[in-house]
Amino acid sequence: MEIPWVIGEQTKIKHELLRSYIEKWACILFNNQKNYGSEEHVLYFDGFSGPGTYWTDDTRKAMCPGSPVIVAEIANKLLDAKPSRKFTMICLDKKKECIEPLQRELIRRNKHNQIWLTQQAPFDETVNLFSDKIEKKDKKVPPMFFFIDPSGYSNYPMTTLKRILTHKRSELFINFMIYDIIRFWRENEERMEEQFGCCVDFERATSGRSPEEKGIYFKNLYCNQLKKVAQAKHVMPFRINTPGQSRRVRYYMIHASNNPTALRVMKDSMASISDSPYRFEAIGIEKGQTSLFEDPDKINLKDQILAYCKNYYPRHLDYEHIEQWAYD
Repeated sequence: MEIPWVIGEQTKIKHELLRSYIEKWACILFNNQKNYGSEEHVLYFDGFSGPGTYWTDDTRKAMCPGSPVIVAEIANKLLDAKPSRKFTMICLDKKKECIEPLQRELIRRNKHNQIWLTQQAPFDETVNLFSDKIEKKDKKVPPMFFFIDPSGYSNYPMTTLKRILTHKRSELFINFMIYDIIRFWRENEERMEEQFGCCVDFERATSGRSPEEKGIYFKNLYCNQLKKVAQAKHVMPFRINTPGQSRRVRYYMIHASNNPTALRVMKDSMASISDSPYRFEAIGIEKGQTSLFEDPDKINLKDQILAYCKNYYPRHLDYEHIEQWAYD
């Protein structure tokens, strides 16, 4: 593939969601740190960074930013407002052809002399080396956001994600390429099981299921493993509709964290851009959970709330408790 390549429509939406979330994420954390008298410092980790820019269309006359450059623009805006803040960024890609132009782009944009590192390296190995250093030094880690966005399926084991989430203020945003995972499972069974953190009888799991049902099965399994193995308290998959594929999903964006505020902000960010051509749909993990964007008449949220509260009667329930249940 020629680098840089032409950006896809779904990548535009994915980047729009990232842009919407990261600024809110950083502002909330900076304000919390300020209120507690701590250093205002956040860390963004781009696991599969790409070259930093894309062609906007096949004419190849104009360019648009990729995820690291989008985050760099947001960081500059927040640092302009308060230069004493720190916004660290670490970007990885296995391809030299991606890292070299990205490095030039970030150097050009780094007007506040922040630590913005680019490295030609594999994600899993580098993250574990990074974790080794942190744990060895017993160093206090700033809040961390990991954007894991491979092209196709890739090797990021569940054990590595668990290690990231041991840090209380860390979050994962994963491009879960369900279409490629199902398609290439037999050829890469050992790697796939590392990615899921469990053994899977693939033939039994897929037998008699439609393509849509297979996707839902493996998405549910992965989300449950994020909770069970990686110890994420809040896991929310966003289904990405694929043009021309009816209800067959090509990938999900999965957000995992241990903070209920993170879940709320991510869901609100997703809702705010849901009118885009290939809109996001929040698909619940548990059977029977409704889509975030169903017709309100179909959801019957009032009935669901009443049924939920009945389980607690005669105990008093705060509004915040019910609202958090609804988000989850």
